[in-house]
Amino acid sequence: MASTLPKSALAIAAAVVIAIAGFAVFQCTRPANEPAAEPEPIATQVETADSTEASAESEPVRFEPTPEALDGVPEGSGLQTFALAGEDAPGLSDTQRSAIEDAIDNAEEHGDVSLVFYNLETGKGISYDADTTVYGASSFKAPYALYVCQTQVDTGKIDLEDSCQGTSAYDPNSYYNGGSYPLSDLIADAIVYSDNNAFGSLRDAFDSEGYDEWVDGLGLDDVHYRADSWYPWYCARTSAKLWTEMYSYLQTPSEAAQLLNELTSQTEVSFIREALRTTGASVQDKAGWCADSDPLWNGVCDAGIVTLDGKTYILSIMTGMPDGDTSYALYEDIAAAVFDVRDTLA
Repeated sequence: MASTLPKSALAIAAAVVIAIAGFAVFQCTRPANEPAAEPEPIATQVETADSTEASAESEPVRFEPTPEALDGVPEGSGLQTFALAGEDAPGLSDTQRSAIEDAIDNAEEHGDVSLVFYNLETGKGISYDADTTVYGASSFKAPYALYVCQTQVDTGKIDLEDSCQGTSAYDPNSYYNGGSYPLSDLIADAIVYSDNNAFGSLRDAFDSEGYDEWVDGLGLDDVHYRADSWYPWYCARTSAKLWTEMYSYLQTPSEAAQLLNELTSQTEVSFIREALRTTGASVQDKAGWCADSDPLWNGVCDAGIVTLDGKTYILSIMTGMPDGDTSYALYEDIAAAVFDVRDTLA
């Protein structure tokens, strides 16, 4: 910056610096009752400005993953990219975009598709029809367990080893049929083995203990309590919000958080884990699946936390396809194509 000044200005600046240096020496012997103002050296002003400017340029944009941040995921239809921290949205190559869109097109012959995938560190991601709702089926079991752990266990209302009444409303042949069972067992079997009566026992016990208030606190409007189904119809944006909250919770030292940390890594059925098996990624998730004569009740869904090479992502793909091997294969094609663009989200 100094090199752009006229020579006369440089000479004046140099003279000022020399004068200041001499003045500083004189001040060391000046009596205490003769204070004098000491102007800041010109060189220091220039260095400070340069340092501030360089610092601003090098300071990375910080992203804090919260459910509220997911409000920034684009609305509308079609495949879109986004950046939740104010940076430029990532770009996809023609090959990447075609691979994802082709996989989605194939799946949409059998049901709607909604997806959100983003990098938890940068806030960059991709989405497709993020607000399209489908029948989530058992994919909601882990998020509901999160509600129970946060609001009931961690607040001291109930202990993980305390007993809960088992439901008999769904499957009379289930192990969890009437009787009472440790809360930790109900949570474990609902998540790992997708046991419906274990999940129903949780809903019977805790739906009236602040569930809708918890949902509202996360800014969700499609997973409120409904009397006709334990399993909500919800979208990928909502699912991604729930798993963002799950990710934050799993970082805490809570005993219940550590239990969920283990259980979500052990899910018996995982469409995401199967799709990404060759990548070496670790997956914490909960899938859901259902087939019915009424398409409204069809769903092949999965969502969770994916970690690879020190980077962590939230991936939610919710579809209205019916349960079955064909739908599983189509789902895994979408998941593989979506995860293939992860490097563009750095």
